Amino acid sequence: MDAQQILTEIAAYCRATSMAESTFGRLAVNDGKLAGRLRFGGRVTGATVARIRAFIAENPPGSGLLIAPVEPPAPSRPASEDPNAERNFRFFDNRQKYLMFVNTCSEKWVVAERVSMELANIHPRPPALRLFDAGVGDGTVLSRVMRSLHHRYPSVPTYIVGKEISLEDVRL
Repeated sequence: MDAQQILTEIAAYCRATSMAESTFGRLAVNDGKLAGRLRFGGRVTGATVARIRAFIAENPPGSGLLIAPVEPPAPSRPASEDPNAERNFRFFDNRQKYLMFVNTCSEKWVVAERVSMELANIHPRPPALRLFDAGVGDGTVLSRVMRSLHHRYPSVPTYIVGKEISLEDVRL
């Protein structure tokens, strides 16, 4: 089966249903990166093609089965007026949701790359280059920045201080 042909069918279906390709992949074959992999030369088995075509046949465009219209959020009230204030939380206050977010996107890599670009603008002075990380987390960003720092200034001593609000992250 030609991957380009099935990718064309997926793209047409997604346009007709206003569905993201990642959503299509997740719903059809439980693989949100299906279209991206096919676009960059990935192969597809006959069984997967059959599952994709069966999904398209079972959910024709216009059936309205999959995508519900997004309603605008209701205006928020101050917490003191909200009777459900104890149930409200910020996204980053929920540890599991936050960890799932940062570990499934390129945010850490992008932040480390941006910090590494800024290293070109600093001029270390004795006794050492001092670096402070206000949210070490699992250390991914800090380790990438340290690698870039050593690459740019291999003979400059480095003094690094990090803090973390979560005792669990520090323990790990």
